Amino acid sequence: MARKLEFIFGNETFTVEIHKIDRTKIYGRVKTDTFDANDKPCDLATLARDGRTIIPFGGTASGYVNTEGLWIDRDDLVPINRDGDTIPEVPSSFSAPTKITEEVSIEAFLDHPIRLSYHLSTEGINETLAKKLKGGAIFKFPFSYRGGIYYDPAFLMMDLDGELWMLIGHTSDIEFVGYEQAAICAARAQELGEDDSGERDSFDFDML
Repeated sequence: MARKLEFIFGNETFTVEIHKIDRTKIYGRVKTDTFDANDKPCDLATLARDGRTIIPFGGTASGYVNTEGLWIDRDDLVPINRDGDTIPEVPSSFSAPTKITEEVSIEAFLDHPIRLSYHLSTEGINETLAKKLKGGAIFKFPFSYRGGIYYDPAFLMMDLDGELWMLIGHTSDIEFVGYEQAAICAARAQELGEDDSGERDSFDFDML
């Protein structure tokens, strides 16, 4: 069953259903079955470190232990920063309505690599917001599926067919280098008195 998100635009609250779009829905998927010499299906298993014990699929799990080696529950874990201070946790976006106020440019959107795509229903959407989205507007808002220590940047936009999308990404740290930066580097080299003819580091093979 599809989950529902509540949004607030202006003074109006509306609800949309979200449907995750993954590669299998677009390209399909391939399943590989393995059989032994007698044409019987094989099951995945793990060989323990002793080289003799075979652990069937589902027989292993991850856990948490403290500095004394004692088992602790995940609910007892507290996130902290590098200074040891507690990091306040953020709630799930499904727990309360999300305000849509920040409109961003296409350049700002393209600065965010997208990792998740959700198709949203358009039933009950605010008419003013729908009109803006049809005109090419992009809105940015914080989103967290389960809650945690931070929000992900999310974008609300509409394609040419009038389909509503929510795209989840993260801020890119890539810095683009253009001709201006290269020219500055060349000018800096001249200021340092370096010859850019390519002969200053030449090697005389007759020395060998």
